[in-house]
Amino acid sequence: MKKFILVLFIQFLFSQSLVDFDLGKSFISYDGKHPAHNWTGISKDIQGIVEINKEDLTKSNVDLYVPVFSFDSKNSNRDSNMLDVVEEYYYPYVRFLSTGIEKNENGFIVIGNLSFHGITKEFKIPVSFKKEENVIYVETDFSIMLTDFKIKRPSLLTVKIRNQVDIKVYLVGSI
Repeated sequence: MKKFILVLFIQFLFSQSLVDFDLGKSFISYDGKHPAHNWTGISKDIQGIVEINKEDLTKSNVDLYVPVFSFDSKNSNRDSNMLDVVEEYYYPYVRFLSTGIEKNENGFIVIGNLSFHGITKEFKIPVSFKKEENVIYVETDFSIMLTDFKIKRPSLLTVKIRNQVDIKVYLVGSI
């Protein structure tokens, strides 16, 4: 019995691979909108672990986090205001931890908990996955509502920014 368990453990080890991100190509971005202007904040400071199960991708795991201060919208005043609004000094990271992965006709649905501004919410995120030799490409677009995370929407000329923030994740990594 001990040998059987050892064999299963060894098979598990060899079927799992940690992804080494190419931070020059990978990014996470958010799009903010206001009637007066739109903007995109981008971070390439992606941290954490993506563990790919080569035998069955639905048994893979994701634990990613990004420092809030690392998002750059090319406007330091706006970025500073964003850090105040999301209370970065109390909640310095946005984190996603998967709890399951399902295959569908368009790719995958990654189910997990998104933690932002001290609040954790479950999300079902559609993900496309492509593998070329030892390089993987993961891409997704989804949206969050600022009020779901108890974030007070800033305003410009007494008009608040849009509640919906669109998120894009593009990861390139080697396994």
